[in-house]
Amino acid sequence: MCYRGFGAADEKIDQSISIRPERSSAPAQIGVDVSENRSALLSQRAAVIFLLGALTALGAGVLTCVNGGTLASAALIGGAAFGAGVTFFHTVID
Repeated sequence: MCYRGFGAADEKIDQSISIRPERSSAPAQIGVDVSENRSALLSQRAAVIFLLGALTALGAGVLTCVNGGTLASAALIGGAAFGAGVTFFHTVID
């Protein structure tokens, strides 16, 4: 099978399939302020609520263990206290 070129059509394809990389300026180089352009995983309010919930769970779990409960019951009580604490602090903290 022999190859026949199509002339102008081949030139258009060669121009459209350019392999050279396009260089673009970084946002900071063109004067765009990127200092406030970061997405946070959690807001401060959510972080405080989860922290207080975790501290509530830890306290309830330790008190259960000290009172003679098993580690399994302390973990279950801690999980329930975490849920109740997060719900409580969500309604209280505005």
